[in-house]
Amino acid sequence: MSELHSQMRKVLEKSSSLVPVFSFSETPLTEIRKLYAKERKFWNSGGPQLSAILDTQVKGPVGAIPICIYHPDPEQCLPVLVYLHGGGFVLGSIDTHDRIMRELAFRSGCAVIGVEYSLSPEQKFPFAIEETLSVLKWLNQDLQRKDNPAFNIDPERVALGGDSAGASLSMGAALNYKKSLSGLLLYYGWYGLRDSCSSRLFGGAEDGLSLENRAFYQDSYLRSKEDLLDPKMDVLSADLNGMPQSCLIVSDMDPLLDDSTTLAALLEKVGVPCELYLHQGVLHGFLHYSRMLDASITALDQGADFLRRVFVL
Repeated sequence: MSELHSQMRKVLEKSSSLVPVFSFSETPLTEIRKLYAKERKFWNSGGPQLSAILDTQVKGPVGAIPICIYHPDPEQCLPVLVYLHGGGFVLGSIDTHDRIMRELAFRSGCAVIGVEYSLSPEQKFPFAIEETLSVLKWLNQDLQRKDNPAFNIDPERVALGGDSAGASLSMGAALNYKKSLSGLLLYYGWYGLRDSCSSRLFGGAEDGLSLENRAFYQDSYLRSKEDLLDPKMDVLSADLNGMPQSCLIVSDMDPLLDDSTTLAALLEKVGVPCELYLHQGVLHGFLHYSRMLDASITALDQGADFLRRVFVL
């Protein structure tokens, strides 16, 4: 078993100086969300500046869905990554993951669309998946009609991805949209395992994935325990034939590690091209820390390289 990297230790020290230690069971959700956003504000500062960032909305199953389009070259019609942020289905926003999306757009040369899907427990499974499908259908239908060419996005070259809960949502949506996707970019998601070696070995207060926190996220997101059996949640039990080529990027000290290694094996079993990149000595959520963590920069480059190859850029 690897040891925590010295850079990761410094990240943890910095994060602990940004927000106080709190308990999920004793802290109001509104306060938890504020603390999460406050910490992420530090990690989002800096990074590449893009010439075009556009906030707009897409019609959803109930009301409008805010999206943000990161376009590195608005003079060119570019392929796009639809990106779903992490946060246990309960936390996070486009703003908390802003730098990740700017980095991916800059490094890949693709447009990136961040989706402000509805959080739980206000909206339960599978509402956020349905909203994701609404965004994908908007790309496929509205942009195909050329009724808004100002976005300069190629609706026939679309990848889907995200980190943590966003990766889980991406897989859930991709099952119903796989024929129209060029690729899947998945950072350390939960794909349905209810017990595993990695979930027993790892996870604590440092990465926000203690047993208490994981139970909180699950109880907030699911309508009932029966949802755990739904293939959109337990995607490891779903029919994975015909899924687009995929890239999974994970850490070796993550309680969700076995979800990704199992998914990669199942995709390969049915003939889906799949890349798996394992980072040593870092924790779940490490993608945020490109200000201080080399593994984060490498993981961003790996994702960007995958997108360029998927879109033949």
